[in-house]
Amino acid sequence: MADIHKNGIAFLQRRFPAALVLNNEIALSEENGNIVANVWPMIAQDSLSGVMQRALVIENLGAQGELLTIAKLMHKWFDELNGAAYIKVGNMLNPTSHEIDTNQMTYAPRTILYTNKLAVPVDLVFELFSQGNSLIEIVDESKIHKTVFISFGGPDESAAQKINNALKSKGVKTWFFPDDANPGAKLHRVMHDGVNEYDRVLLLCSKDSLGRPGVLNEIERVLEREARDGGADILIPVSLDDFVYSDWAPSRPDISSQIRSRVIAKIAITL
Repeated sequence: MADIHKNGIAFLQRRFPAALVLNNEIALSEENGNIVANVWPMIAQDSLSGVMQRALVIENLGAQGELLTIAKLMHKWFDELNGAAYIKVGNMLNPTSHEIDTNQMTYAPRTILYTNKLAVPVDLVFELFSQGNSLIEIVDESKIHKTVFISFGGPDESAAQKINNALKSKGVKTWFFPDDANPGAKLHRVMHDGVNEYDRVLLLCSKDSLGRPGVLNEIERVLEREARDGGADILIPVSLDDFVYSDWAPSRPDISSQIRSRVIAKIAITL
């Protein structure tokens, strides 16, 4: 399974968590049989809303001059895909809404074009699909991915390295001290620039990290930035143990309360 295919399914499952995602693979080829592009039509059958969301997953959207062909054929692909599965959903034990089946569901007006990279101007994509009376939404992975500054204490370097590798494998630009710190740079300047220049700050929460002065300083700086930005959500706490939930008691109680007031992701890392 191609990465773009898996990413497209994951995107639809995140956006429509109650939906069943149908998908197929279409190979667009020239008259001589050479494959020009692979396209994955997908339908998220969302029983909660009663709406089916259509999506086309395409690598390097527009790079092979395939857009007009796709715009002409996509409705046929979707009808074939939707006809391949029939579901009926209801809750007999605690009914709060009518049962609904896929024949009763309607299509959302816009079709998602999901790609790892848009190779042509946005206006051209809109124009080509408008010729087929199709409304679209472009989701470009290269625009989704944020830059992330990873904040951690020295004893958690192995865990931070694994997280850093996982983020980079998904195309996220990271700042990870062992890889990105310039020799001779002043530490306070490095921390100040990192928490202020990157889109998100990923904070590793553990007994080893949360007691480190450098980590506490980074937390203070990013909380100040969030306040300056009108309450923006920049800090993402990730717990490696249970220390952050109860035993952590920094000299400034407001710091721990601000961290605990957020959704804290908990992950287990095998070192």
